[in-house]
Amino acid sequence: MRATNFLRVLNKQFLGIAGDAANAVTNKLKSPSPPAPARKPAFIDAFLYKMKKNPELLKNKQIWSRRSTILPEFVDSHVRIYNGKTFIRCKITEGKVGHKFGEFALTRKRKAKDQPNAKVKQLKKKK
Repeated sequence: MRATNFLRVLNKQFLGIAGDAANAVTNKLKSPSPPAPARKPAFIDAFLYKMKKNPELLKNKQIWSRRSTILPEFVDSHVRIYNGKTFIRCKITEGKVGHKFGEFALTRKRKAKDQPNAKVKQLKKKK
């Protein structure tokens, strides 16, 4: 039994309180719960923050800041996001709001799956 609960039981026995009055006393003795942790604000690059007021400036703009958060003001605009080598064109929709720009510009190429018939075709061409 925790020390605070033990003290509450002793207080009830000492005061001779039972029932609803005992619950009222223990509720008064409870310490307030700690505040919930605050959430960090979304990161937005300075030049994107300026475009927040006028989203028309964002149309077909090149973006290097992959860590910036997509805001609702940017919906229905096309941007080009840098992936480390080239710029990837991306249309911002409502579903992308709250995500980062970098999530929609992949930095690695997808591997093509080897098909079992591909090796057979190569062997036939050699003959």
